[in-house]
Amino acid sequence: MAKIFRQAVMAVILNDKNQILIGYSTRDKSFKFPQGGLKENETLALGLQRELLEELDYQLHHKYILEIYTEKINYPFPPNCHPLYKGQELHIIKIKHNPKVNITPQDDEFDKMLWIKPEEIENYNTEYRAKAYYQALVICGLV
Repeated sequence: MAKIFRQAVMAVILNDKNQILIGYSTRDKSFKFPQGGLKENETLALGLQRELLEELDYQLHHKYILEIYTEKINYPFPPNCHPLYKGQELHIIKIKHNPKVNITPQDDEFDKMLWIKPEEIENYNTEYRAKAYYQALVICGLV
């Protein structure tokens, strides 16, 4: 059976200083955006709400969603990384950060979170995701 791209959703969260939120994953040994796979028949917004809550205890309210983009990005997984998927295809959702919302890593997905300028993404090790992440920031009009 041929491997396919896993359907996933990622958050590009902007604060009042026009900085984006990325996190370091000790599991992946690299930086990444909050993101995760979609469950069957799950909407993009509900999937992202679930992922943000699971990973960061972040309560996303619909009014803070700035845009859900139709254009997607993808990246291949490293060889032998996943038994079912050859990579991820990510739907992008841009969010306005609510400063009253908690950001606390909940599991091994993230160790620490950083607010950075969008153009600084290239200064962080995002591994095999680098080109796709930059493309996502272009789609969001941030670089």
